[in-house]
Amino acid sequence: MSKKFTYLTRSKRSVLAAALPLFLLTGVSHAAPTPVAATAAVSTPVSEAVLQREVAPGIYELVYSPASKAVFVASTEEFTSKGGGSIYQLDPITLAVQKKIDLPFKPFALTLDTRSNTLYAGHTRDGAVSAIDASTGTLKGTLHHGVKDAKGEPVHTRQIVVDEAANQVIVSGVTDLGFIWVIDGKTFSTNRILRDLEAPTAGLTLDAANHKLLASGTAAYAVFDTNSWELIGENRIPEKLSPSDIRRRFLVNTVLDSKSERLFANQLNNSEGTLVFDLKTGAILHKIPTGYMPVGIRYNPIRNEVYVASRGSGTLSVIDASSYAIKQTITLPVHPNTISVTPDGQQLYVSVKRPFAKKGEPEPIDQVARIDLQAL
Repeated sequence: MSKKFTYLTRSKRSVLAAALPLFLLTGVSHAAPTPVAATAAVSTPVSEAVLQREVAPGIYELVYSPASKAVFVASTEEFTSKGGGSIYQLDPITLAVQKKIDLPFKPFALTLDTRSNTLYAGHTRDGAVSAIDASTGTLKGTLHHGVKDAKGEPVHTRQIVVDEAANQVIVSGVTDLGFIWVIDGKTFSTNRILRDLEAPTAGLTLDAANHKLLASGTAAYAVFDTNSWELIGENRIPEKLSPSDIRRRFLVNTVLDSKSERLFANQLNNSEGTLVFDLKTGAILHKIPTGYMPVGIRYNPIRNEVYVASRGSGTLSVIDASSYAIKQTITLPVHPNTISVTPDGQQLYVSVKRPFAKKGEPEPIDQVARIDLQAL
């Protein structure tokens, strides 16, 4: 293991966590990284491969369920109103609404335990997670972490991942010093809460085979052992590309190619795009110019592609994971946000948000896009 990747023992490093807008749901000294070349984006008309359909206001994360053969998407409904939200079940081909599941709180994050076909919805502002039977649409329960921030409000949760082998549901939180909530999937009760970690915990990627969790945030990612829940390592990069930058680098969401030990990380700020890290050394292998404000990201091992939704540019980038070339850039106005890929690797779904409503106006209806990857 290179010295560029620093293991943490007794001492911890201070972390300045960036406050994330709700729609983005979800120092160690280093040698200078090797200069990396940028790959030119290619824009190709692919309308015949793309289907878009209006679904509901306030949609955020979405997942595909193989058991239900359906797409599920979280909706806050009227964002500013009191009350709960919904999960919409969509036909995977037509995107027509098949079912609406009402929830007691507004959902933002959404993930799936494929073994039990259980959906887990994250209620960001309420510090809670709901479990839903995806086969029946039945709400199985809602769990609150019970931790308050300095203002007396529940610590905002962000992303959820499921460690199916260990039967753990892992939830990130957005705080200055880091927050991870581990839920027992069998009993749907709190297993443990990790606080004051002095580590980034905004974005989560699970390396289940190696019992590791990679958590990302301000100019860094950290590694946790999911058996002991010790913080075993972190990799930091310079916080700013140049002294004139207004905002610090923020690794908002990541995906893992475990076979090649690479981490693809969306750098939200300053138009840097998507960074590719060598997990063995911590070095930046490449920078991919995926667009302004890259948010959603997924790796497709079947096609060896990475997909990035750039919220600010209104585009989805289809990337060759070996060469880092952008194979296609698909326009999805206005704000593509989150991505899900089917297990066969041939269909991709994207939530596409409309601009927020002005005061006094009704919430716009957000869209879901289906992209037939075989037709690109």
